[in-house]
Amino acid sequence: MSALEVRPQPESVSHLEIAPVVGARRFALSIRERRVILAAADFAVGVIALVVAYFVFHRPNGHALVYTDLLMVGASWVLALIVTDGYASQIPSNRLESAVAVVKALPVTALLAVLIFFIHPYVLTRLILGGAVVIGAALLIAMRTTVARSLLHESLATQVIVVADSELSPDAIAALRAARFEYRVVGSITGSVKVRGDEAKLVGQVREMLAGRQAQEVIVSNNELRLVPGLVEECLTRGVRLVSAGSIVETYMGRVPLDIIDVHWYLELPDSDVWRRPYAVARRLFDLLLAFSIGIPFTILLPFLALAIKLDSPGPVFLVQRRIGENGREFKLDKLRTMTVDAEAGGAQFASRGDPRVTRVGRALRATRLDEFPQLWNIVRGDMSFIGPRPERPEFERELEAKIPHFRSRLLVKPGLTGWAQIKAGYASSIEDMTRKLEYDLFYIKNRSFRLDLQILAGTFGTVFGWRGR
Repeated sequence: MSALEVRPQPESVSHLEIAPVVGARRFALSIRERRVILAAADFAVGVIALVVAYFVFHRPNGHALVYTDLLMVGASWVLALIVTDGYASQIPSNRLESAVAVVKALPVTALLAVLIFFIHPYVLTRLILGGAVVIGAALLIAMRTTVARSLLHESLATQVIVVADSELSPDAIAALRAARFEYRVVGSITGSVKVRGDEAKLVGQVREMLAGRQAQEVIVSNNELRLVPGLVEECLTRGVRLVSAGSIVETYMGRVPLDIIDVHWYLELPDSDVWRRPYAVARRLFDLLLAFSIGIPFTILLPFLALAIKLDSPGPVFLVQRRIGENGREFKLDKLRTMTVDAEAGGAQFASRGDPRVTRVGRALRATRLDEFPQLWNIVRGDMSFIGPRPERPEFERELEAKIPHFRSRLLVKPGLTGWAQIKAGYASSIEDMTRKLEYDLFYIKNRSFRLDLQILAGTFGTVFGWRGR
């Protein structure tokens, strides 16, 4: 396609519906701003729940509430919802999801309430805190399924124009549909800019459409379109933000499709000395604390697990494998044996669903992920972190690097006992599965933070206690 094509309403961009133009430039809220408003409402509801519980359950001679009590209880609900992904990229679009988000946060809030009790036991008694948690959950469900749904109104969405040099990818279409409460596509321009003179035509078409559609953002299908001479200036001088469809896919899909990765993507990886070192130090301390905290009860349980493994099938209790770590460094990984001794007599191979090589005890160990717990020693040694991409065996690593683009990028960070790919995609038994897991791993590498780490930990506990392993 050599000529630029303007697609007005009611056409579509690869089956993506073009919404009618509302008219004058409108007030819009980004999804981040809406999440902040929702968090403030959650905090207020938590405070109200504590006040209600205090007046219902306090003793006549009890101590009075102070503002720190209100702050702690209100903040506990917000923190719990953050940990359990209650402020996801897209605010839950139906009432059931809104209610489930609160229910998932309830155990974390209850645990935080126990900590608050020890901080201020004479004022916030067990009865008051228990009542505050129950009342808070009920009020939050009511608020999130009624009043908070106004945050999803289409009038708050940002009007955008899509500029593409070809048809949008299925991932981009899916992401824009998922982002329908944040982005309202009011027009599109599709065409090639490889012919001389097409760049000027593109900028002219964008200028004309911005003036007629009152758009607040321009979404380009790939980073190369950002380099079109004059396009960025045209948008900036009109107060219009220019974003790539790839960034929207990352935000709303929680993964990085391999076809959007280029040099620009790598240049956007976090590399701030101000935060990188404190984050690395905090992560190391957290790894050691969590490894020792979990390692003590596992050590007590280990003799019983070892006996079960021995009685179930002949062979060693532990399995030691070579794995590839950060920057391609090899190390020895420890785990409990879950397969028969001759499982790899014919060579290394991926585990599959219902793999006949897995023993009866091994199946239970995999379901609860207890087979992975000896890797706590790898974490203490510094070979691994608690959170990160799973380390691959050298023989698999070479094969996967040859078949999957950018697979070696997983080595940019330390491998982990659990990770974003583990809670989103689970075990992988094929090249297609490994490709999808890589996309999740790349999302974590680019967006790693304490908040994302907490979400991964919450999801990992759900996997362990929900017996969703393989």
